[in-house]
Amino acid sequence: MRPKLFRVVALATALSLAFATSAQAASPAASACPDYFFLSGNLALNPNFETPSLGVPVGTAKCWQNGDPSPVNSAAASWQMHSSNAGATVCSTLVAGSAPGPGGNYLLAFRAGGNEGGIYQSHALDPKKAYMFSVWVMVRSGQVAIQSRGMTGGPVAWTSKVGEWEQLRVCTNSLANTDMLVVYNQAPNGGIFYVDRAELREIPIRE
Repeated sequence: MRPKLFRVVALATALSLAFATSAQAASPAASACPDYFFLSGNLALNPNFETPSLGVPVGTAKCWQNGDPSPVNSAAASWQMHSSNAGATVCSTLVAGSAPGPGGNYLLAFRAGGNEGGIYQSHALDPKKAYMFSVWVMVRSGQVAIQSRGMTGGPVAWTSKVGEWEQLRVCTNSLANTDMLVVYNQAPNGGIFYVDRAELREIPIRE
């Protein structure tokens, strides 16, 4: 399968619905994520979405539409936005609130005009090590998936609820490197979701 290119991502990524569905059943991922015994602290940048992007005050929407320069920062520092291959409009806003558990004062609200609209951040991590990516998501409409690899071949986790917070987690092993934390809507008609409390931690390798 040829990888797809996000219209707002400078890197080649492949997050098509067909592949992501099959990736859950046959991906080089650890069979389960550990609940504890992490080998590192939280490596995610701006994990609680407390810091706004420069020049984007809290409560102000940051949008991208087809024809605008890319890549583009989201409303949260260290997180960028991507769109669909068709160039559907995407918007993000830092708003007051938090996911369950310890967190901060803000979360990121995201509106996707089509499938594959979401946020991501890139990481240069040791490809021989294993990592867990975890994030809390509340879907208002659509369906959200997460993955920790920009290219095909990594694990994918999906939301199953609407109007409730869910913690999604994916873990890699030595066969799939972690290089990009991606949270994106996959409903073809777009969607709205909230995201908070991202975690990226090294875990023991499980073949």
